[in-house]
Amino acid sequence: MNFVLSLMGGKTVKIKQFAKSLALSATVAAGPALAADDEVVIGVSAALSGWAAGTYAAPAEGLKLYLDRLNEAGGVNGKTVSLVIYDDQGDASRAASNAKRFLTQDDVQMIISVSTSATFAPIISQATRRKVPVLFAGSVCPAETMPPAKPLLYCSTGFSAVHDSIAMVDYLRDRESSDATVGFSAMGIPISRAGMEEAERMVLKADMKSAGVEIAPPGTADYTSFATKLIQNGADSVLSWAPWAVQIRFVDALRKQGWKGNAYVGHLAEAELEMMKMKDPNLFTLGTNVMLFEDSEATQALVNAVKESGSNLHPEAILDGWVGGIVVEGVLEQLGEDTSAEAINAVMSNIEIDTKGLRGGPITWTDDNHFRETIYYRAYRWSDEKGAMEIARDWKAYEVE
Repeated sequence: MNFVLSLMGGKTVKIKQFAKSLALSATVAAGPALAADDEVVIGVSAALSGWAAGTYAAPAEGLKLYLDRLNEAGGVNGKTVSLVIYDDQGDASRAASNAKRFLTQDDVQMIISVSTSATFAPIISQATRRKVPVLFAGSVCPAETMPPAKPLLYCSTGFSAVHDSIAMVDYLRDRESSDATVGFSAMGIPISRAGMEEAERMVLKADMKSAGVEIAPPGTADYTSFATKLIQNGADSVLSWAPWAVQIRFVDALRKQGWKGNAYVGHLAEAELEMMKMKDPNLFTLGTNVMLFEDSEATQALVNAVKESGSNLHPEAILDGWVGGIVVEGVLEQLGEDTSAEAINAVMSNIEIDTKGLRGGPITWTDDNHFRETIYYRAYRWSDEKGAMEIARDWKAYEVE
């Protein structure tokens, strides 16, 4: 693989669309990666450093690791992948600079984003103007990938603020009493806030009560006051969707005040390891990715790949990027002799990707849905009886409309 790195810069429920250490630093090369006839050049803009690196650097490594192995095995139908990876630090201006370089210097046929939502607009603007497809593979799925999807924009990432919230509320309603009071916690960024405000609307529509939505500004160090407010408002249970550290700090602040209710959080990359440390049987995480304790053939393949690479990353942290690599492989399998951005986009706009046991089902994209036709959620928690993580509810399918 050619590699350029820059540090510069069961039941089905219908969902309506409510809201539109890193091993990478080992090799540094100068100059653009130009495509050969048997090579697809992909530009990756990722938060490899800065405040967001804890969430996004690992999936970027997972993507690279998967595609490295794919190339070592001879590629797909004689085609290999050349990655050009630039660090955007989760910053919009850096992402804009990266996108410009991808399109004017590196001659990429696809861009992959593994970064914060703040970086989306400049990448989308420049890529769509030049008709180059963008895959969000580790970045949260933007509304533009969901029905009615905008051309050229696709998402394979496992988490989605609104859809995760829908699944959490659905699961909460199965577990809590019909007259329960539910509190909500979010980070003061649009996507987290939108997810929890939508969750509150769904709870109220179900005739349950709300203890309010507590929104912590970015950089908050102490969540005590937010937790106190939810307790004072009578929260029997709490939902949170935000970066993992924010979710867990809310829960920790509640527990330190003696609150014993059930907490429901989004399943992000850090979830499995953190929940094994916390050993909190009343903490539930819902998400679309498997946990590695299940020790399936699919998870073993990922774990072994990380070990063989010599990376010090935890395998569960790279899973969304690994799935992004599976998507790229699936596109190459259907790509003919024409490897242009236009041809790649034509394949991506109507494709079904087998997620190889790492999700509850395939990723299916159609002309007007570049998110997925069906999204599958599984619930996990810590079991005191087993002294280990367990599946609290198996896969449940939700149709995306």
